[in-house]
Amino acid sequence: MIILFLLCSPFLNFLLHTAECQTLNSKLALLLQRNDLVCPDECLYTAEHPYFEEDMECCVCLAQPFWMFNSTSVKLLKISFLMDGTPIISNKNGSEVDLYSVTFQSGNITTIPKDLCNISKLVFVDFSYNYISNLDTISCIMSLDTLLLKANRVTYLKNDIFGGMQYLRVVDLSYNALKYIEPELFLNMDGSLLHFDVSHNLLDNIDISNTVRENHDYFCIANFSNNIINKLTNVMGWICDIEINLGHGGYVDFTKNDFIYFVNVAELGFHDITLLGKLYYYSFDFRINNWFCDCRFFPVANKADISLQILGSAHHGIKCGSPPEYKNKAVSEFVSEQDLLICNISFAEKCPPHCRCFYQPSKNRTVINCRSSLVSHKLPLTLPDHDNLVIDFSSNNISDLLVEFQRLFSDERPYLLRTKEISFASNEINVVPDLVFVALQNVSKITFTNNHITKIPVSLKRLRPCNVLFGTIKMKCACSDIWLQNWLPSVGDCYNNTRIMCQTSSGLTSILDIDKDLLGCDDGGVVIRWITIILGICLCCIIISTFIIYNFRIDMYILFRTHFKRLRQSSISPSFEYGVYISCNEQDENLRKWIKHTLLPYLKGKRLSVFLPYRDCQPGTPREDEIRETMAKSRNIVLILSEVYEDIAKRWLECELKYSWLNYRCDWRKNIVIINYDMLETKNISDEFIKSFSRLGKCIDFSNFQNDIEAKMSSVITQQAADIFLNYELKNRRGRFRSKHLVQKTYSYTLQDSFK
Repeated sequence: MIILFLLCSPFLNFLLHTAECQTLNSKLALLLQRNDLVCPDECLYTAEHPYFEEDMECCVCLAQPFWMFNSTSVKLLKISFLMDGTPIISNKNGSEVDLYSVTFQSGNITTIPKDLCNISKLVFVDFSYNYISNLDTISCIMSLDTLLLKANRVTYLKNDIFGGMQYLRVVDLSYNALKYIEPELFLNMDGSLLHFDVSHNLLDNIDISNTVRENHDYFCIANFSNNIINKLTNVMGWICDIEINLGHGGYVDFTKNDFIYFVNVAELGFHDITLLGKLYYYSFDFRINNWFCDCRFFPVANKADISLQILGSAHHGIKCGSPPEYKNKAVSEFVSEQDLLICNISFAEKCPPHCRCFYQPSKNRTVINCRSSLVSHKLPLTLPDHDNLVIDFSSNNISDLLVEFQRLFSDERPYLLRTKEISFASNEINVVPDLVFVALQNVSKITFTNNHITKIPVSLKRLRPCNVLFGTIKMKCACSDIWLQNWLPSVGDCYNNTRIMCQTSSGLTSILDIDKDLLGCDDGGVVIRWITIILGICLCCIIISTFIIYNFRIDMYILFRTHFKRLRQSSISPSFEYGVYISCNEQDENLRKWIKHTLLPYLKGKRLSVFLPYRDCQPGTPREDEIRETMAKSRNIVLILSEVYEDIAKRWLECELKYSWLNYRCDWRKNIVIINYDMLETKNISDEFIKSFSRLGKCIDFSNFQNDIEAKMSSVITQQAADIFLNYELKNRRGRFRSKHLVQKTYSYTLQDSFK
């Protein structure tokens, strides 16, 4: 069995290898929509081709049509010329073949022979080293696979020149006079142009649409080397959308051109530099160009993963040609040295004479170095139109900042508003005017070290002490400088930024250690302290008063009305229809019995007319209207509080509470008498004005264990006309079970109320 397996192993390997090849050819046929290409066997073993990352990439570059392996299947056509030099095709050899090819090198052909359009199976054309300049008729050869026009005189390629040529695989236009290729050349192709060579021409720009391909998943090489290309364009405004698929791409050769400045990826449609990751499978070769390494490389160098992918490998080892200090320096090294990537700003871009200006994107700043460069000893009127300016005006003998800043603002040149840092170190400045700190309120650092400053303006308070560097200043301190003790830091990193030394009789002393008495300053702290205390007390009183008034406003009104009414003398007789209006829970049967057998007889004995809603309301009349009208005609309103009642009774009781309070508040002749029938506690009463009566002790408790109701009533009750006192003691006693007390008690009923 083992011997049989060993004998069959070679055959099995052959079958497996054949199956893999057929699978790879099927993938290629599906990819390019053509089934005449054959992948070489070595594409199954990518180790043999280290330049290819996968078998399909190898297959796309090395696959050949089957007719190249069988020359007898292709008939070679011959070219002859008419008397006027017009080339014609001789196609009459008598044998029938499947495919045709034509080759005519190093001749005098100036145009593509028109007869080629009549040959339906022409697959190979080689007219290298001739004088052809016009390719307008080439698209009629629909079956063409290879077009070789090396060393001719083609100057222009239209973007539809190869339209409809589904099988066109190889185009060689190297060593022509090609100056321009219209954008979107590959967009109008039905198939994939796998090998495209326009090297050694006169191209000075290439559109991005002829570099990246949306419609072609794979291609092998696009050779633009040995031209004079200095920029990539985006004439059609192509945009790399986040959903776009740029496929596996191929090798794009830009070696030996005239590139100097790196491309602006945003202008090429990559508005987000991370979208360059879509070109992961592309291979761009920008070597052997005279690259000027400046800030234009920063966007790529700032994205280390993308830059190492595009610029980092040995194959893409771009090196700087200038400036001289960076010559032969690999661009990939700037990933870790991004601060070196700067762009110089010229005099034409408003850089002052004798100054050096440059933009540094790694720190997002524009540096204006005018150190010892201002010949006129005056501040320049204009600076580059950039934000985040870092300006160095040190060592220029500048003396009068007030005049300089006034001159800047009078000419409306407020570049100081765009300033991030500024230095006036080592000048002849004695006084720093307030205008300086007003104009530079947005700066993060301002330096005045090594000057002869003798006075610090109060406007310096606008800035944080860590943003200002004065160094050590020796000055004669006054009381007006005491504010510096609070402004200057006593510890920390900013402590040495500014140190104020005062001249005293005992020598130089830091202003942080100066006593106010030493400067002869009046101590206004006591007055301020007392004012602060008084204001604090007033504020507390206002808050407390506001709280009391808001929460006890009803209580205060009731007390005010009670005492004011006692002092008030009125001889006006009332005109009320009812003496008493009784509001109660008409659903409580026990309460109704008490009212019927005790309260009503008592009131009748006092000759007081009574309105009892559940007894006296007229059927068919809106009850709320009758409640409102009847209360307006009643002098006394008796509210009998109950603990529990039905929803129907609750509605009318709430309505009666509302109108009783409105009548009590609007008419001072009216009186409210509250009987706490169920002995409710104040906290259990929801209505605000009833709660206020309860807090003030103006509710008559239904039970009276002390039997002194008459004495209490006599002290508070008066009648309007006849000074009638309610002097009635309830003789009937009844026991009531209280759930909240969980005991059975007997209460004596005594009406203790006043009708004022």
